Amino acid sequence: MIKVMEFCVKFVVTMNKKQYFFSFVLATMSFIAARSLQKVGVENYYFKKASNFQKEDGYFDLQHPNSVETLPMGIQPFSDVTLLDSTHLLGLNQESGMMFLYDLDGHSVTPFNTWDIGAKIKNISTIDSTLLLVDDAKHIHFFCAPYDSTSLTTLNLENEQFEATSVCYHKETNRLFLIASNEERMEGYSNSSVYAYNLNQHKLNSQPLFSISGEDIEAFAIKNNLIAPHSDLSIMDDTLESMNFTPSAIAVHPKTNEIYVLSSTDHSLVVFNQFGEIVNFTSLDKNTFSHPSAMAFKKNGDLLITDGNLMNPTVIQVKWNKLFQSKSGHGLIFGR
Repeated sequence: MIKVMEFCVKFVVTMNKKQYFFSFVLATMSFIAARSLQKVGVENYYFKKASNFQKEDGYFDLQHPNSVETLPMGIQPFSDVTLLDSTHLLGLNQESGMMFLYDLDGHSVTPFNTWDIGAKIKNISTIDSTLLLVDDAKHIHFFCAPYDSTSLTTLNLENEQFEATSVCYHKETNRLFLIASNEERMEGYSNSSVYAYNLNQHKLNSQPLFSISGEDIEAFAIKNNLIAPHSDLSIMDDTLESMNFTPSAIAVHPKTNEIYVLSSTDHSLVVFNQFGEIVNFTSLDKNTFSHPSAMAFKKNGDLLITDGNLMNPTVIQVKWNKLFQSKSGHGLIFGR
């Protein structure tokens, strides 16, 4: 009788262990399934936002900017810019760490508030009326009006290896787009990546949103009969002639939802759709854009580019020309 009871106890214990293991497996599978569904849901959300955007048809005539204004004497070139409101451009000089408010109508410059955040400011952007600063210690700082230390919120970039050369806000999906500075070269071509920082989850996605390949840009230019700039690059005593597209600024056009990436090195501007596909490319006139350093868009679609020429730093405005009926081909006119 005792042996029978011992057997029953062992049997029950064994069954409980099996049941526990089975329950654990079910819970794990459910968790994985839930995370997979969540991921698919997020991806579908972004896909729908990108696909269903009511794109406005228009173009930029970069050969004929509507204004080229020189910064006042004593003001160093802006290495990054963002619009604080419809008439004020906030400019950062990365070397000095100073920021200035540039009046787009009056063309005057005034010093902007500075804060001791314990690190050097590398990039600036805005989220509506909130000012966003990225420093070289991999922190993202948010300042709300009136932009004093009492309104400061600070978050950390999770990827310790990540460093941004430029950052912009994508309003449609409440994400930040950041260009990684850890470039690599393949067969003489430069390659870099665009990452997305989810502001809802306060998380930097570990995988790039898309990659920027100099080789792909050159192929697009050749296919569309566009002139692509080239430079000589020496690798292992061999001289190669290749495109040296090195991203220095990123911005999202409010009327098309397309991502503009500027390369100061070879005076080029490339446009990507939300899925990382190249949709346009142009070389900038060196007489007007001698050292294009940063860019931003007005809400009406106008493009602002700052020139970092030390002898003649400028703010250049290019009008967004809305088309009321579709046209096929614009020659050298850029923006479609």
